Amino acid sequence: MRLKFLFFLVLAIGLSACAGKSDSLGLVENEQTKTYAEAYAPARTALAEGKIADLLVKMEEQFVTEDGDKLSRDEIIEELVKKNSELSIIERGLLTLNAGNFERALLYFDAAEMKMEQTEAESGAYKFGSAVTKGGVAALFGAEEVADYTMRGYEKVMLLNYKALCYMLLGDRKAYNVTRRAIDKQQEEWEKFKVMLAEFEAEQAKKADNEKEISQKIDVDTRDEETKKKAELVPNAYVNPFGDYMNALLMEMDGIDDKSIRDNSVIAYKKVLENNKDCTTAKSAVKEVRRGIPRGYKLVHIILADGFAPERKETTHGFQIDKLKAVVNFATATPIPSNVSGARVYYAGRTQTFASLSKMESIILRDDQDRLPFRTAMVTLALLRSGAASAFLGDLGVNIAAAMQRPDTRSWLTLPNKVIVARFYVPNKTKKITIETFDKKRKGMAKTNVDIAEKGPTVVYAVSYDKQLNAFANTHSWIINK
Repeated sequence: MRLKFLFFLVLAIGLSACAGKSDSLGLVENEQTKTYAEAYAPARTALAEGKIADLLVKMEEQFVTEDGDKLSRDEIIEELVKKNSELSIIERGLLTLNAGNFERALLYFDAAEMKMEQTEAESGAYKFGSAVTKGGVAALFGAEEVADYTMRGYEKVMLLNYKALCYMLLGDRKAYNVTRRAIDKQQEEWEKFKVMLAEFEAEQAKKADNEKEISQKIDVDTRDEETKKKAELVPNAYVNPFGDYMNALLMEMDGIDDKSIRDNSVIAYKKVLENNKDCTTAKSAVKEVRRGIPRGYKLVHIILADGFAPERKETTHGFQIDKLKAVVNFATATPIPSNVSGARVYYAGRTQTFASLSKMESIILRDDQDRLPFRTAMVTLALLRSGAASAFLGDLGVNIAAAMQRPDTRSWLTLPNKVIVARFYVPNKTKKITIETFDKKRKGMAKTNVDIAEKGPTVVYAVSYDKQLNAFANTHSWIINK
């Protein structure tokens, strides 16, 4: 029996060094020995230093044959869906969008949505038990990163939001249907999470008395007070108003020629305010949209993504309940500070300050907070597992049980810290506007000019990383092409 137990421990350790589906971006050597955040680090550095072009070339190398021929769009999508995880595909998509390549980013987001749908269709098919599979024994012993990564609800929603934004920047009204899917997906994921949490709590209620007693005695919330405050800025992780804002924006654009649509746009802007009362841009839109665009002017919207989303960092914590001891590794969402406090735009002799839209940092931190019950269960199992290992192998067993843990540090790291927006009218003759980010003292940090569409409305997508600021805009829209 002792040898059998030791066999499973050693097998689990071996599996814990393996990856599940490929999350590789191919940016570092020996990627399998690094955490996801470590493997992603070159991308963060490239974005922060404004050197993303070389990195994108490296990511595209896999889509060229040995003879030097480039794969077609359909072939690339097929290759991505077959060999890559949703996570690695959406990272590629947003990195590419943040470099201003809308068409290529759309390709990645198309592939990612296809992969997401495929994964969701397959979910529930895998059952742990009869066979020793990659992720099975290892995950049971705490090697979470071995299992295939399951996209968080907010990541699925943002995938669709960014896909809609790509269509918008390409001047294609297909953005509307994707935006509607994003809104529906957000509600769907919220309902699924509530059901999952209820089912989990029901299962926990059936646990043996000793497990219940252990879970009641441990405190797994290791966050500092500042992180807790940021998480409490949103009621849950499914209040992202990005989709509603895109929906309002699209209907406002359609309402330029069709007054009957403007009321729907106002309703959508009010929905934004329900989810983020600080979005003064939506508040002014509610007052202005019904009146339409003033004669001789054109509409401009700017969506600015700043900074980096929290990174799931591995931390080690010791627990002891009675005679049970365990060393447990957590993957905790940890904020990455941004020096950018806000932004302003200069146009036609006027200045407007951007307003808050999506508090991505808070959404991600709240997602971690709402999953603390799962962490409690994990630590309870770790204590019991450590006790069992100790009974068979003494201190060696405890050390082995701790060594095999590999918490899941994966997440969509290209997501921003926050999304802020501005909306205004400019005279038809206006060709350029200027965007400037500023720090907490409102001192300018970075500035860039962006050309706006010669005719019709313009949507600008801007990306900020402290001293780096880039902005891209549509050159035309379906409004003009009618």
